[in-house]
Amino acid sequence: MKPYNNQESKKSQVQRMFDTIAPSYDRLNHLLSFNFDRLWRRRLVKMVAEERPRVVVDVATGTGDVALAIAHRMPEAKVVGIDLSEGMLAVAKEKSKGCKVTERIEWLAGDGEALPTEDGVADVVTVVFGIRNFQNAEAGIAEAFRTLRKGGCYMVMEFTTPRGKIFGALYRFYSKHIMPRVGALVSNDRSAYTYLPESIPEFANSGFEQKLTDAGFRVERLCPQMRGIATIFVARKID
Repeated sequence: MKPYNNQESKKSQVQRMFDTIAPSYDRLNHLLSFNFDRLWRRRLVKMVAEERPRVVVDVATGTGDVALAIAHRMPEAKVVGIDLSEGMLAVAKEKSKGCKVTERIEWLAGDGEALPTEDGVADVVTVVFGIRNFQNAEAGIAEAFRTLRKGGCYMVMEFTTPRGKIFGALYRFYSKHIMPRVGALVSNDRSAYTYLPESIPEFANSGFEQKLTDAGFRVERLCPQMRGIATIFVARKID
């Protein structure tokens, strides 16, 4: 599905959407998730740290929260944050000004389906709440595989459909009726906050785990967050 219309490509619409909502993106993320997004990101960063990486590439880095957290947590690691949206990158660059880790972070404008990276350069590639917005998820997975060294780890955190009949029903009501209204009030883009929750079931039913396997990854574990509202997929490049 696409954010705005059926004529323009999904990629260009997603880029425009994130350019538009970039100034309010962090505030809305924290508000709409009741700050649980901060906890989930911390858990992912902890998992990245367990890999003891020298180079981490954060794809769809957005406003840079994950890239900055990784750089702070791992003082020996170089971090590359890549995003299609110049608006989101502008926020990330502003956040990193004056930080001690600035010299170890590189911000790049780039397409997750055609990464501006060399082959086998990264120990870990992360994508946080971004892969469902790709026009071609398989191309994004293939690019992560190419960018990773042998034995490298691919960690993808994405919204999924929560478990439990009652909890699931409450979540669907919230995402369908509350999120778009609050998103429209804060960001002035109701379409964006209608598209974002509606794209979650589409991703959840897309067979993402199988796509990882088809690309050559070994899926090591799935880590559901808050009864499956989000899931961290952990996969290893074995070839």
